[in-house]
Parts: sequence; structure tokens; C-alpha cells
Amino acid sequence: MIQNTKYLNNLVDKCREERDIGQRVAILESINCLLPAETKTRIPSFITNSCIDNILSTIEVSLSPPIYNLL
Repeated sequence: MIQNTKYLNNLVDKCREERDIGQRVAILESINCLLPAETKTRIPSFITNSCIDNILSTIEVSLSPPIYNLL
């Protein structure tokens, strides 16, 4: 699982660095296919760069381990 998480995080980074929106959508769809069913995101048919960034942020949060003892 940890290796899979690293791979997914690398794909998220690659998607953030990509400038072509078509390529970004393709990377985002491949990331979404690799996610467990409970964390998959519905990708809208009309998508903007801002929307992709928001989805990527949500994916990063779901991939990050929980942080305990914050107080």
C-alpha cells in the first residue's frame, strides 16, 4: 500500500506540473482508476484547471496518513 501511495503521489505531482489540460485530465483519470472505490472522485464532463487542482488536493488529503495528537 505504501508503494502504491508513493506512486499515486508521484502521479498527482506530475498532473500538477502538466500545463496541457488534455494531458492533465488523462493523468487525473488514471489516478482515479487506481484509487480504492470509496475514495474515487466523480470527474465532471466540463473541467477546468481549477477544478483539477481541487480534485488533486482532495486526493492528496485522502492519501495522507492521519495525524494524531495535534493539540
